[in-house]
Amino acid sequence: MSSHVRVAVVGAALLLAATACTSGGDSKPAASPSSTAAGLAAGWAPKLKTVAVAATGICNQAGDQACAEHLTDIALALTELEQAVTAAGGKGAYPRTVAEIDKANAAVDAYTDHECLDDVNASIQGSPCPDDARVIMSAPVVLRLSLEADEARG
Repeated sequence: MSSHVRVAVVGAALLLAATACTSGGDSKPAASPSSTAAGLAAGWAPKLKTVAVAATGICNQAGDQACAEHLTDIALALTELEQAVTAAGGKGAYPRTVAEIDKANAAVDAYTDHECLDDVNASIQGSPCPDDARVIMSAPVVLRLSLEADEARG
């Protein structure tokens, strides 16, 4: 039963991270990199690089608590980035970035829906959990490139 509680807690954290962009105007601009004349890429690249760093093999077992915590940290950073992108012009200004955020948010939802946390079968062949984790873990790198590409085009 305690594993179900942990699944619920991590699931709630991941779901919160995926849906926090719909919250009211209580955001704290000082807590996240701001939009400057140079765009979002300059401010967000270091934060995305930092959140991507993890212990080697942290998600070798996609159902481990350490993996879920790392994925949650990434999901929370993505939510902050999503809010910053929305404030900076959204899909019109950052089409590639918005598409990649949507892809990462879908993986966060899938990781939760597949109940990967504490699932002993989460890392076996055929389980969707490793793919969900891979998409989430690669999101910070992909998003750094997407931000740069969007700003270079426009």
